[in-house]
Amino acid sequence: MMARLFLILLIFSLSPAVTSASDNMILSSDTIDIHASDDEVAVSRSFDYFYHHALLLKEQERYDEAFYAFQHCLRLQPGAPVVLCELYAMYSFLGLKEMAVKMVEQAVEGNPDNFWYYQLLASAYEYDGMKQAAMAVYEKITAKFPSHSEMFYKLAMMYADEGMYENAIKALDALERIDGKTEDITLQKFRIYCLMNNKEDAINVLHELIAEYPEELRLKVFLGDNHMTFGDTAIAYSIYQDVLQTDPDNAYAQLSVAEYYRAIGNDTLFTHSMENLLMNRKFTGEERAAALVRYVSYKERQDTANYNIKFFERLMQLPYEQALTSEIYANYLTSKGVGEDSVAPVLQRLLQYEPENRYAHLQLLDYAIKREAIDEIISRCDTAILYHPEILELYYYRGMGYYKKENYSAAISSFKTGLDAREEGYDAGFISDIYALIGDAYHVLGNMDACVQAYDSALVYNDENIAVYNNYAYYLVLDGRDFERAEEMSYRTIKEEPENTVYIDTYMWVLFALERYDEAKAYAEKLLSIEKDPGVVELHHCGDIFAKSGDMERAVEFWKKARDKGDNSKTLNKKIKRRKYIPNDKKK
Repeated sequence: MMARLFLILLIFSLSPAVTSASDNMILSSDTIDIHASDDEVAVSRSFDYFYHHALLLKEQERYDEAFYAFQHCLRLQPGAPVVLCELYAMYSFLGLKEMAVKMVEQAVEGNPDNFWYYQLLASAYEYDGMKQAAMAVYEKITAKFPSHSEMFYKLAMMYADEGMYENAIKALDALERIDGKTEDITLQKFRIYCLMNNKEDAINVLHELIAEYPEELRLKVFLGDNHMTFGDTAIAYSIYQDVLQTDPDNAYAQLSVAEYYRAIGNDTLFTHSMENLLMNRKFTGEERAAALVRYVSYKERQDTANYNIKFFERLMQLPYEQALTSEIYANYLTSKGVGEDSVAPVLQRLLQYEPENRYAHLQLLDYAIKREAIDEIISRCDTAILYHPEILELYYYRGMGYYKKENYSAAISSFKTGLDAREEGYDAGFISDIYALIGDAYHVLGNMDACVQAYDSALVYNDENIAVYNNYAYYLVLDGRDFERAEEMSYRTIKEEPENTVYIDTYMWVLFALERYDEAKAYAEKLLSIEKDPGVVELHHCGDIFAKSGDMERAVEFWKKARDKGDNSKTLNKKIKRRKYIPNDKKK
């Protein structure tokens, strides 16, 4: 809505209808009638002042003040068209449709010879869904301002949309008399005749267009295609042959001939024609791609996949359209479930012809990810980023590669660079997860302040990211800070996922840090009832909690289990030997 308001305001700040003195608009004191009375001169000058002041307020985006200033202008000069149009835009923005339309109606009523106001009124009616009223205004415009031929086209399209086909044809005929016969007008007439099921006139207008542009062979092909649509296959074939006699390499005619053979059920000639066409150097671009996809799909239904693969290999030998053929071939192989060994070489060839091809880069990266080939993942991301620096996923996977190689500084750099370079439209949850990874990496590097900053950013993008809340809370406790905040965040995770033992472990450890030992013990018991094979950290935590809860026997039992699972820290051994809780080191 805001964008529409700005557009309307811009139109009326630039439109000749607003700035032209010939449209009876008072824009400055220079236009004041020298025979006017002193009071009239004062009012006119006052109007000028407030009008320009309102425009200035609008430019400053002080829309409320501008609105009242324009209203004051209207009190000074009732019916002033420039003010009415400005108020129309503002009323439209406020959703006051009736008032908005009323403003333009008054502008037209006071300026019956102004084309621009009529056009705005028609657009206002149309925007508000008042189609009949809009058509009535367009009819007045075409009668009153016939030099604006584009209005005939607009009126014809509205007639057609409302099923008023005869009126639409008349409007297009009138447009032809002004602008002459054009392809666009003729094709619109053809379309409308088809909607009327008037085959004869539809074909006739195409013949008229061809007579006007006899050198345009594609128009003749289009005529033949429509004879095919109408069931006149023999006539269509004759037209195609006529085109091919003039231009034997005409790709459009060749394609239509091939479709003719398919329509009459001659698969041999259809296959021969399509293969010749797809080998035709002149048949290029999106139309060739679409024809190739259709042909391969057809042969897939008729023959085995081996036929298509052999045909693709023949196409791959051509010295042109290699990038397009390679991409379609790779997509085809992927759709058939063919493995990386067969598809990757095609993708590599595609990159030779089109080094920036996004699909090839991402597909080869996907293969590397599935194989967990860390070095290749990093290398492929590096290459793809050169061509597509806006793709955040490339930085993400490169960063994950560095993370797994324990190169945390490089991982952070990749994540941050990607966040700065990313294109618009990425899911906030994805961005939140990347900031969470940055926080994790900073924690490993021992930079808790940067870790906290990254986690805060993650929660800005997704304040329901409970994995962040869990890690955030746990690391705060390990760092010996903000225990109360850690408890709030950790409690949120167990409310969300009460059976998640990772979150339970964090929460019971936060409670332990807060010296709420009985509560911590209750959650330790819950964890042990859910998790049949606790990890070494969970076992160590349980031992500490039982010790501070006064159950030293169970504390020693779980400390020993933690040691048996690989925790050989000196602090743990001291706890077992002395049968006493000893504070752990902060760093983990």
